[in-house]
Amino acid sequence: MGPPENLPEEAPWPGNAESAPVLQEKDDPAKNGGIQQAIIAFLCAAASVACFKTGFLLFLFLFPVGIAAFFCNRKFAWVAAILAVAINAGASFIFNIYFGADPVLLQWNIFYYSAMILVFTWINVPPGRFMMLEQIPYRMAIGACFCILVFLPYFIRMVNDTGMQAVIARQLEALGSIPGNSEGIGQTLEETIAGMASLVIRGGIPLSCLVFWWINRQFALLVSRFFRRSQAGEANKFLNFHAPFFLIWVLSLSLGAVLLGKTVNIGILEIAGWNVLVLSATMFLVQGGAILMHFLLRIPPLPRILINVGIIILFFRPQVNMVMLALIVILGIAENWVPFRAPKQQ
Repeated sequence: MGPPENLPEEAPWPGNAESAPVLQEKDDPAKNGGIQQAIIAFLCAAASVACFKTGFLLFLFLFPVGIAAFFCNRKFAWVAAILAVAINAGASFIFNIYFGADPVLLQWNIFYYSAMILVFTWINVPPGRFMMLEQIPYRMAIGACFCILVFLPYFIRMVNDTGMQAVIARQLEALGSIPGNSEGIGQTLEETIAGMASLVIRGGIPLSCLVFWWINRQFALLVSRFFRRSQAGEANKFLNFHAPFFLIWVLSLSLGAVLLGKTVNIGILEIAGWNVLVLSATMFLVQGGAILMHFLLRIPPLPRILINVGIIILFFRPQVNMVMLALIVILGIAENWVPFRAPKQQ
């Protein structure tokens, strides 16, 4: 029996990792030159640690590593990430020796920074042929699942351990974030910290990770577009994003798990339900945002800018923003039955 005819060409994704849109290294002249990329990797690693340690730019500590991911090839992007982890660990130990930081906070500092940096780098430039899923939201969801598994035990322990709450309270007092422990304040503070940790384990971990990764990646993409055009297809990938239909059932079951866990007082079931609910709702949030962008691109530039500014202002309103997010999620869910982005009939 002869070979089959009309075989399709080798799939460019994910089998052939070199042809993946984010990983086109050989054809990009900006990614040639090992010395130049090594310098970029070192500077980005140092800048990331500086942002993380200063506190003022803490929210953007992933941004320099994103720059390395888009300006360097895959090898040097990972060099930047690993170097950043090593520099942060060394700086943390030095601070501990000279300033006597609490061991618990020292361990958390190193652990949190390392996990966030490595997962963020994997999202942008998965190593070798271990490219899992073409679209970035899927890889972010996988990364968020990993962070839930590694961070959740820590926060559950924090909720039930008054000693850890006291350590964090002392650290906040040393930073001047709260007043000193006068009578009655310490217990209130520990209860506040326990309440915050309780919210974190009920969906706060994946939500905060996804927000961090998305914002820092968008900033890195924005900077890279000023110097290269290799990231021009990123916007199209976002506009064409569709969450799989089965996520509707995942969303429904997770909501049921939350309600059942609260009703019968099963904490583990409620916690698991909240985390799955946040992850699945985020996928539909991305899809709903893509639908909004699809329609906004049909509007002339000036009205589009005004509408975007109005949307941003509304997102900063404490109660309005939650309503808007819920409506965008519902919009993303509705597209499973209503083809909002179907091409116009000629």
